[in-house]
Amino acid sequence: MATEVTCATSFETMLEQRGVTRRDFMKLCAGVAATLGLSQAMVPQIAYAIEDSVIGKETGKLTPVIWLELASCTGCTESFAQANNPDAATVVLELISLNYSETLSAGAGHSLELAKEQTIEAGGYLLLVEGALMEGWDGNALRIGWDGTPETFEQAKGTKIVEHAASNAAAIVCTGSCASDGGWQAAHPNPGGAIGVQAYLEKAKANGEFDFDIPPIINIPCCPSNPEHVVAVLVDVLLLDTVPELNEVNAPKFMFSQLIHDNCPRRGHFENGEFVYKFGSEEEKKGYCLYAVGCKGPQTKSDCPKVRWNRGLNWCVEAGAPCIGCATINPMKSDYNWVELNAPFLSRFKTLNINGLHVDPTHVAFGVGGLAVAALVAHGFGMKLTGRTKGGAPFETERKWDTKHPEKALCTADAAKTCATAQHLEQAAEKDAKSSAKSSKKSSAKGGDK
Repeated sequence: MATEVTCATSFETMLEQRGVTRRDFMKLCAGVAATLGLSQAMVPQIAYAIEDSVIGKETGKLTPVIWLELASCTGCTESFAQANNPDAATVVLELISLNYSETLSAGAGHSLELAKEQTIEAGGYLLLVEGALMEGWDGNALRIGWDGTPETFEQAKGTKIVEHAASNAAAIVCTGSCASDGGWQAAHPNPGGAIGVQAYLEKAKANGEFDFDIPPIINIPCCPSNPEHVVAVLVDVLLLDTVPELNEVNAPKFMFSQLIHDNCPRRGHFENGEFVYKFGSEEEKKGYCLYAVGCKGPQTKSDCPKVRWNRGLNWCVEAGAPCIGCATINPMKSDYNWVELNAPFLSRFKTLNINGLHVDPTHVAFGVGGLAVAALVAHGFGMKLTGRTKGGAPFETERKWDTKHPEKALCTADAAKTCATAQHLEQAAEKDAKSSAKSSKKSSAKGGDK
């Protein structure tokens, strides 16, 4: 009688073949639970869900995934794929059937496009999008798979490729800021018309470009996206069959709802007023707060200080660089992406976007100051020309307070009158002196002529 191989035994064999211990795998599950904000009591359930998905007690079927590469630097793919080999995260890659990826797939050309089409037709897949959509040039950017015939011209446009891929997806995961709201690609002046996936699909739906219901959209900001975030969302959506709780910008709430500043290891220096004002200074050597040199941690929501990067080895601020706010997204306003909101990165000042007009606040300050000075100078000349400054300011004969409090008055009414008379006499004497000097000058001139 043949011995039945259990799911757990098969899964442990798979881990062993890849050099991953059971302990490492459970650490991965614990990390996923922590990233998602779940109790550690959920770790066994997550582990079971992963085992069941990989082996499958009945069918062993993996969830298909389409990974679209749009306008980007492929940084999110690099971030996700650059893992120590072997690594527990590599196992997560094998939880999915990556049916299509321009960057990671071994296949190319017609066969790969056919695999994508078959996946879309079958439905139930997860759509991962990296990079921004390009609306410029009538959507002809990012063209893929055109065979030269008029029939396939429209379908090969980047915008139509995304629409078609979204039509039968179970969920859409926008990895990185570019896919979430345009990111770097949408920065001013944005000649290609870069836009985030959510904004484009909602606008196209409103304009009647398609009639299917838009699948749930999960935005994972940061430039690039943190692989820990991507893995956690994959486990949540693919294995636990749920969509994580999202915040107002459709980002996982537990990951992107707390300010970086609240968990920053330099927070104590901020409270003490100890700042770095110049790189290479003694303050920088002491690890003081980087707020004065542009750190955007007090205004950026992300769990970077807790999850960290590079397998938890380090993260931006701890490595000595100020946070540049790359976790900030606004999916429905591509011109308010993290680059527009936070540049210049090493300064407290930022460029202002006023109805599409980009203005440097320092120039505005100098301009307003210059106008104020010019107005005061013009006012002074006007006062002089109209004679309103002649004789000085009017003299107050007696202060109202002195009238009401004669016993405490510093100057009585009589004394005030005497002062006024003296002032008038002094002005008259000055006037007579000027007149006499003028007459003497004229007489001298006449005498010289003779």
